[in-house]
Order: sequence, then C-alpha cells, then structure tokens
Amino acid sequence: MTTSSHGLLRAAHRAASLTSVRLALFGVLALAACWHSLSLAGGMNDFRDSHLLDSYEDAGTRSVTHYGQLPLWNPWSCGGQYALGSPQTRVFSPTVVLSSLVGPRRAEPLLLWVFLVLGMEGFFHYARRRTGSALGALGAAPLFGLMGFTALSWAIGWLNFAGFLLLPWLLVGTRRVIEGKLSGVALVGGVFALLLSFGGTYPVPMGALFVTLETGRALYGLRGPRDRARRNRALWALGATACFTLAACAFRLWPLIETMRSSPRVMAGTPGNALEPLAKMLLQLPARSGYSDPGNFYFAPVALALALPALAFARRRALYPAIMAGLCAWMAAGYSAKPSLFAGLRTLPIFETFRYPERFLVPTSYFLAELAALGLAVLLTRTWRSPSKWTWAAVAACAVAFASWGLQLRAFDNLSRWAQMTAMPAEREQPFAQARGNRWSQGHLLALNRGSIACGEAWPVPMSASLRGDLSAEEYLEEPSAGTAKRVEWTPNRVSVDVEATRPTVLLVNQNWHPGWKSSQGEVVSRDGLLGVRVPEGHHQVVLSFLPRSGIGGAIVSGLAWAGLAFLGWRGRRGHALRWPVAMSVFSVPIVTWLVLGMAWHEPVAKAEPRNADGSPLTVPALPPQAKAVDTRFEVPVELVGAEVPAEPDAEGILPLVLHWRTSAPVPRSVGVFVHVVSAEGQRMGSDHAVVGGTWFFADAPRDTLLRDAFSLSTRGWRPGEWKVLVGLWHAGGDQSRVNVLEPSGQPVSEGRVYVGTFTVPRNVRANESSVNP
Repeated sequence: MTTSSHGLLRAAHRAASLTSVRLALFGVLALAACWHSLSLAGGMNDFRDSHLLDSYEDAGTRSVTHYGQLPLWNPWSCGGQYALGSPQTRVFSPTVVLSSLVGPRRAEPLLLWVFLVLGMEGFFHYARRRTGSALGALGAAPLFGLMGFTALSWAIGWLNFAGFLLLPWLLVGTRRVIEGKLSGVALVGGVFALLLSFGGTYPVPMGALFVTLETGRALYGLRGPRDRARRNRALWALGATACFTLAACAFRLWPLIETMRSSPRVMAGTPGNALEPLAKMLLQLPARSGYSDPGNFYFAPVALALALPALAFARRRALYPAIMAGLCAWMAAGYSAKPSLFAGLRTLPIFETFRYPERFLVPTSYFLAELAALGLAVLLTRTWRSPSKWTWAAVAACAVAFASWGLQLRAFDNLSRWAQMTAMPAEREQPFAQARGNRWSQGHLLALNRGSIACGEAWPVPMSASLRGDLSAEEYLEEPSAGTAKRVEWTPNRVSVDVEATRPTVLLVNQNWHPGWKSSQGEVVSRDGLLGVRVPEGHHQVVLSFLPRSGIGGAIVSGLAWAGLAFLGWRGRRGHALRWPVAMSVFSVPIVTWLVLGMAWHEPVAKAEPRNADGSPLTVPALPPQAKAVDTRFEVPVELVGAEVPAEPDAEGILPLVLHWRTSAPVPRSVGVFVHVVSAEGQRMGSDHAVVGGTWFFADAPRDTLLRDAFSLSTRGWRPGEWKVLVGLWHAGGDQSRVNVLEPSGQPVSEGRVYVGTFTVPRNVRANESSVNP
C-alpha cells in the first residue's frame, strides 16, 4: 500500500508540472466557485456600492458601443467627471472589451473566473519557486486563489479588488528582474498597468509595498562579496523596471495624479480590529446571507496544519512568510494594536488614503498559503528520500489540502450568495439630460440616459453648484435675451450646439467644467464650475470636444514605453545581449517625454471647492457676529479662534456646532479634534474627528486662514438639562495623547481642553436613540 501511495504521489507531482493539466484543474475549481455568480449573469446588483461602481462600467461600455468613443468623459455621474481620473473606474482596462461585447453585467462573472484562474496559476509559479515542489505549490494555490474576500468583492460590486489575485505575478516578475530577465520587466510593468486601469485603489499600493519587500529579500541574498557583480546588475535592472513601470502606467497614472492634486482623497479616523474579530474574519466559515464580518477573508483553518511541517523542518525557509504573515495580521489590527503598524504606514504618501486595515488579511492569507505550500513540499521531499517512513504523512497532508479546497469553495459560494441581484431596468432611448438622481440607485438612471448630480464618490469631485436636474434644455445661453442655442449632436466626449447670438454671450452646458474641454468657437470658461463657452455675436456652430492633456499625453508616454520594451525584445531575438544600462536609457525616453509634455502643455486645474457637510464654506474671512470668541492657543501651532453653540437643539434633536480654527505653521498630521459634551451629572458624550470640515487635516489646511469646522450632534435620548461643550486637540493618528492647551503665560492647562459654550436639552426631545454625527 505504501508503494502504491508513493507511486500515486509521484504521478500527481508529474501532473502538477504540466501547464495544461494544472490550468484545467484551476479552471474547474474556478468554475465551481463562480457557479452561482454565473447563474446570475446579466442581473443588476442592487447593493448601494454596486450602483455607483457598476454604473462607471456601464457608462464606459455605453460610450464604446452606443457612440463609438473612448470612455474619457463620464457625463452620467456627479454632473460629469473625468473617467480616467476617477480612481475606482475600470473603463480603460482591457476588460472593457469583454464588457462591450457581452454587456458589463454578463462580463463580471466571466472576469471573476479569469481572475481566479490567474490567481491560482500565479501563486503556483511563486510557491514552486519558493519550495521547489510542483505538487506542494499546486496543493496550496487554491487556498490563496479562492480566498473569501474575492467572493465578497463580487457580491457587493467591488470587482476591482479581484486585482489582489495578481499579487503573486508581481512577486514572480520581481524575482525575474533580479535574475536579469526582460520578461520580469514586462510582467511587473504590465501587471501594475492592469491593476491601475482596473481601479486598484488598494491592490496597487499594497502590491508596490510587497514588491519593495520582495526586492529587499532578493538583494539581501546577494550581500556577499562574490555577489557584487550580480547585485550591481540587479540594481540596474530594478532601475530600468521602475522607469518602465512608471511610463507603462502613465496613461492612467497621469490622470490620477491630476485628480488627486485637484481633489485629494482624505481618509481620517482611527480604524481598528481586535484579535477575536480578526480571527473570525479569517477563519470562521461565512453564513449564506447577510453582511457580517465573520468569514469575509476566509482561509480554511485546517490548512494551518500544513504550515506545521514547514515551521518544524524548514525553519529557515519558513521564516520570511511566517514573519510577513504576522506583520500583515498586525497591520490588519489597525489602531487597536499598540503600537500600531498601520498608523505608521498611513504616514507615507498614498497609504494615507487607506481606510480599512482589515484588508491586510489578504496578504496574510497569501503568506499563510506559502507556509502551507512549504509544509507540503517538506513532507513530499522526505517521502522521496524515505518512502516507508513519510509516505503516509505526505498522503495525509495532501488530503488536508484537498479538504481545504472544499472549504474554500463552500465559503466562496456562501459569500457569493450575499449579492442582492434584481432584473436590469428597461432601457429607454431618449436625449441625454441631467437629473437630481440618487447615488445609491444610479443604475436605474443610466438606463434612462439620465445623469446623476447626486454624487456618492469617496473623493471630492469638482462639481458645480449651478448643476440642475430640471432644465428643458441642457445647453442654453447665460443671458436668455442674447439669442438662442439648440443642440445639434450629443455624445459623451463631443457636444455640438447651434448658437444664434445677438450680442457676445456665454453658452452654458449643464455639465461640470474640466480643462480638457476644447471648443471650435470661442473660449471655454468655467462659470461657477459649469462648462461654458464665450461666443461672439452672430451665428455659430459650437463643437465642444473632450481632449484631456493627461489622457492623451499619458497614452503617448505608455505607448513609447511598450515600444521600447518591444525594441529590447527584438534586439534580444537578434542575438544582442541585454545590457541593463542600455535598457535604462531606452526606458528613460518616455519618462523624459512625460516631463516635456507636462511642462510644454499647460492646463488649469479643476479644483473642488472645499465645503462642510452642511454645504457651508470651509474658510471665512472673519469670525461671524454670532460666534463666541475663544482665542485659545495649543502646544502645536493651532488656535481655536471661536465657536458657535446654539442655545438648544432643533425640533429633531440635532445640535449644529461650529468651531473656527487657524494654523500658523506646520502641524503634525496626527493632530485631530475632540469634542466632549458633559452634563451636570457628569455624563459625557462627544464627537471626535481627525479632519476639519471633513476635508483637511490640520497639516494640510491653509495657514493664517480662518477655518470653519461645522458638524452636528444628535441629542435624541440625552438627559434633559444643561450640557457643557469642551474642545481640545489630540493625536488621533498617533499615540492618542492630548495636545496641551496653553494659558497666555505659556503654561499648559491641566485638562487639555477648553470650554466653548453651553446648551440645554429640552424635555420634549424624542428619546428613541442616542447617536453622534461628526
């Protein structure tokens, strides 16, 4: 029996080495995982985030299929926005071809299947390299490829998070670069370009983080004096790869940089997860319905047994994945861990936009799967050497891996069933117009060819306050008495209007202005953020075209990068040795082109006007008369100038509060605001917030400017009577200590907070709940 088992293991090892057999297996596993998703293909996901994110893909494919245009401008969302510059869109990914052919809703489960196969195959290549065992890598690949978060992402409309499955390809490519292979450059640059184009707001920066760590790991292995030449070649190769990757991503990276420069995405707060909830997210089998944390990142717990042989018999090789899994779990704990590794990461550029630390459970699963692959490989290697002693252990380990596949499939199916699918709304062909809209039902508006001026984006889209959803015509003259304007042609990227002007006037289009709009007649202008064109007197056919600098220039740069890669590949085929300094020079050409285009092709910036949640301006010229002067200084260069505390809440129990701040010098990014509301009996409520007006950290706010920080409290259920409002500063993104309040003499105030006013909760406030709305 031992002999037959040993022979079976060897046959399985040979089969795992065959690409065709392996891909067939991964394809079947992915099909089983996607079976429920495929059965719902063509339906509309009614989850609120899906309405927003899926509508981007619908808008992009509509531009391609209905109008024959590239999806550069999206007029159906937020009153019109730059599609390439919106971080979460995936309309410039190669996947838009499939969406255009079969429809975006039918394409999604097919794309899910493709990503699952890619994820398993990528992990196989990575793990085989790490362990030397094809069968060990094959056994662990589905543990990562079928992780629960991918299923959850599809179920709630976050398909762009399937990009996490390409992480192993980035690490495989990095290793190939270190070894001096041009294929590694293509792999790293190509995967990053795909992830960016697919809306990878988390996979891209997290992928860059682990590529950096993998690079350090590889270079550490070349630290010996005999490795000096190889280390130098590796450094040249890494430099060339960095240049190529930046240039290859320019078609999407340039628009994103432009967007973030004009409207930075602010993510505040101190999110955290305790150990027990994290363990449940990772190891508890998810239920078939509901939106609860347990099981969202499911990794079959029995698979952890496969890591034990690795830790017992291959400690040196197990050290890196074990440490990385621990660090990722530490990161996933967010601010609940003391000290917080996640808080340190958020001090870095780009990572400051991370909101959910638990997403680091994805790389946690990845490195646990690597440990499982190593454990399988250790047992299989010992089996080849001592069949009589280790065969049964190897067979048992393979059985555990196979059982883990079944658990992963079960969890994937359960999470897929969380999707709230409904029938797609009927299409109605009618001329485009803006509507007031609803950000959580946007999918219905697109079917009616209506744009939504209710915006649900996670970044401040530059939107005009003059957008309207009740116009009889979307194109009109600023002065109605100055003539007439009639639409001739409308497409997403091109609008043609026939204008008869009795005097010079401004043609207005009911969409947001962007510097990428150009006109055949007159000058394109922003009218309170609305798209406008100055036209002279007379009859004109005004043709507006959307030709953004960053989109066109970025495409040129990316094209040059891929042309350079093709040139180096052609030279290699003709027998020329790859010289990395030459490659560095070739890939520097598109980077220089990018710099030249950026300096020579000037465009203004579409800035979002900073406003509080109640719509009020975020900056004011002076303290308003109704505000109480406070004039309090803190240990950091922040001054609380005044406060507005009403005498009592409104009829609904809502208490609007306003604090007026001023900064005079650089402020640590960790500094935030705390508000304590204390009753006469000592009961304390409050509202802590790390950003002023939901827009700026103190570190980013304009200096020597009066900042109006408006927020509100719900006093429903509070004890009737007088309540005092006390305000202070604390290190919300650091050690959470308070910032000292200073007396005029410079001495700190003992409690680190200042009294700003009193209000009274009347007895007639409905006492049904207590909540805080910062």
